[in-house]
This record gives sequence, structure tokens and C-alpha cells, in this order.
Amino acid sequence: MKTRLWAATVVKVAVVVAASVVAYYSIKFLNAVFNLGLTQEAYGFAAAFIATAAGVIVSNIVGNALIVHLRPALKEKAFSVGNVVKLLGFFFSIIIAFTIAKIGAEAAVLGGTVTGLVLGLALQQVLGNLFAGLIILATRFITVGDVVRITSTGLPYQWAMLPAYKWFSPDYVVPGYKGRVVEIGLFYTTIILDTGQEMRIPNSIVLSSGVVDYTPKWSERNIVMIRLELPLSIIDFDNLEKEITEVLGGLKVLAVDYTEQSDKDYVILRIKIEVPEGVDWRAAKSEALKRLLKYRDAKIHEKFYRYACLTRGILCDKYAAEMVKSANS
Repeated sequence: MKTRLWAATVVKVAVVVAASVVAYYSIKFLNAVFNLGLTQEAYGFAAAFIATAAGVIVSNIVGNALIVHLRPALKEKAFSVGNVVKLLGFFFSIIIAFTIAKIGAEAAVLGGTVTGLVLGLALQQVLGNLFAGLIILATRFITVGDVVRITSTGLPYQWAMLPAYKWFSPDYVVPGYKGRVVEIGLFYTTIILDTGQEMRIPNSIVLSSGVVDYTPKWSERNIVMIRLELPLSIIDFDNLEKEITEVLGGLKVLAVDYTEQSDKDYVILRIKIEVPEGVDWRAAKSEALKRLLKYRDAKIHEKFYRYACLTRGILCDKYAAEMVKSANS
């Protein structure tokens, strides 16, 4: 497989080189036949243009072959290696072009200034993405394999406004697109969203965005907060924290807080648990919430007549009879 890959790469490079030679001598042939009057300097510029185009194409061919060759071992990081090879090939192609054209220092500076002004205005966004890509690769602002959330005004995003009860949720909402970085190119970055689709983001937007990195570099733990609403009629205020900690046995409970009273009959609790790195926090939160809901149902069943009377306003005669019975016993 790898032998065939590099054999095909060599053939493609050979075809590009042969096509470049044919193109150069075709210009000479046309000049001789039609007497176009091309000077030696014009030949130099033509050779420089052909060499630059060939260098860019060969760099892409070799870079893509390296990505395919290294991907089984390096996975997504193979894209970084291939992109570096492409970038070096582009720069060498430009240097070779200047050498072939025999452009002097003064002419290069003057031509570069004029060309830079024209291209800088015409290709402002393209060059912005190019330099942003170089900065991202050099500074490792984000790296291939990171799980990140990109939040930027340059990427329209609207989070769910309903249902209204979510306003009481302790979940911290970061408006943005979350996914795994699979490629950092010279002009755009590719991430695989949680939904499975590929998203390509211009590098200039990535560099100017806020990035939440879910891949642990400095952080050592995940903190998950759960909102639980309990009827006041079933709560044992002196033992509630202890009971909830016991219910969540096996999970590290950091705090049980009374956050607010939703109305006169209910109180909202916030339970904060710690999830170690490498453990799916969604599964841990789901398991904790399931246990807490079972705990609430058990407490309602245990104190049903008290709950029915004080919270629901029904069966108060039976609750009164139960209270009398409890007092006499």
C-alpha cells in the first residue's frame, strides 16, 4: 500500500516536471516560429513563473502523500506534518523563482513593494487567513486532536431559548461550536462537530475567537453542577446534605447548596460533583440525577400525607389523623 502510494507520488512529480519543461520550451518554440520578440529577461520571468507553479504543485503532492503515509501512526497530527512540508515547499519555490529570474536586490525591493501593495489590497482576507494559520501552527494556539468550542461573532450561533426552566439551571452555556480539531491548514481549520459534520473555519476567525479547550493541559478535573427541586414538606433540613451525599455514594460530592426558593412550597438545591479526567461527565451527571430523582420519589412516598396536604393541598384530614396518631404513640 505504502509502496504504491510513493510510486504514484513519484509518477505525479515526474509528470509535473515534464510538463514544466514542455511548457518552457513551447514558449521558445512559439517565439521562434511567430517571431514574438521575447527577450532573455522575458524568458527568465517565464521560467520563474513555471518553476513557481511546479514547486507549489509538487509541494502539495508530496505533502498529501506524507499525510496519507503518516496518518495510521499519527492520526490527525499527520496533517500538521504535511502542512509544514507544503509551507516549506512554497517558500523554496519563491526563492528558486527569484534566482531563475535573476532579479536584483533593488528591483526585487521595488517590485515587491508595488506587488505587495496591489496583492495586499486584493488578497487581504486570503493573506489574513494565511498569516493567522502560520501563527496558530507556530504558537500552538490550538492543536490537532484538541476538543474545543469556538465562540465568535464571526460565526453566527443561536442557543436554545426555551424551555424557560433552563434559566434556573446551573449549566454554564458557552455559545459556540464544539468539535475535535482534525486539520489546521494554511487558510482554514477543520473541526468535526459533536453532530458529526465537518466544519471549516477561516484561520483569521479562529485566531480572533475565544476558544474553550476541553482537552486537559492545565485543568485536572471537571466540575458538574446539578439542579434539584425538592418540596419543603419532605425535607429534613438537619440531615439533607448527609442524605444526598449517601445517595451519591461513589461520586465525589463537593457541595450541596440551597440556591433559592422557587415558590413557597419548593426549594432549589445545587449539587456540585467532581468528575475525574477521562470519565464522561455526561454519564456521571445522568447517573447522579437519576439517583436524586429516585431519592425524591422515595421521600415523597415516605411522607406522602404530609406532602399531599402541605404541598398539594389535598388529603389534609388523613395528614391530621396521622399527626394525632404520631403524637399519641
